[in-house]
Amino acid sequence: MGRIGFVFDRAKAIESILYLVQKVSDADRYGICKLLYLVDKTSLEKYGRFVFGDSYFAMKEGPVPSNAYNLLKEAAKEPVDGLKVEGNQVIAERGPDLDRLSESDIECLDQIIEIYGRVPNWVRRREVHDQAWRQTWKKRRSKKSVEIPIKSIAQMLSDSDELLDYLTNRDLE
Repeated sequence: MGRIGFVFDRAKAIESILYLVQKVSDADRYGICKLLYLVDKTSLEKYGRFVFGDSYFAMKEGPVPSNAYNLLKEAAKEPVDGLKVEGNQVIAERGPDLDRLSESDIECLDQIIEIYGRVPNWVRRREVHDQAWRQTWKKRRSKKSVEIPIKSIAQMLSDSDELLDYLTNRDLE
């Protein structure tokens, strides 16, 4: 089986973050990253893809969407297309452009907001410290972060054999 991956869509990442920030309490960078992981796990299970195609890395506090996290670091220096970060707080300077998000993207975002949008970060932290994160984190040796294979995430989900078959044999864009 070859490496399973997705193509990162920066504009969709921004809109997804803006969507979350407007609808959750405790919209700090760590909480947003945890929510994005939960959204992508949901999207992977239901639709065989991540919402905006990020790569997740196992770090001490849990899985981190690499490109989205870099985007948040950028927004801490200067606003990025309506997204701003002050300290650790993520701020939406505009509403999300819903034309950039599919119905299935919004469905997955809303599902996670419904479950985890009003809970403290420690609850989100507990949820994202799942089997894929634990297995990857244990193998990191002295590294501060290591990429979590999509295969490891998919193996935790229902119908994982079918999902892995789909992910392995799909046509990449």
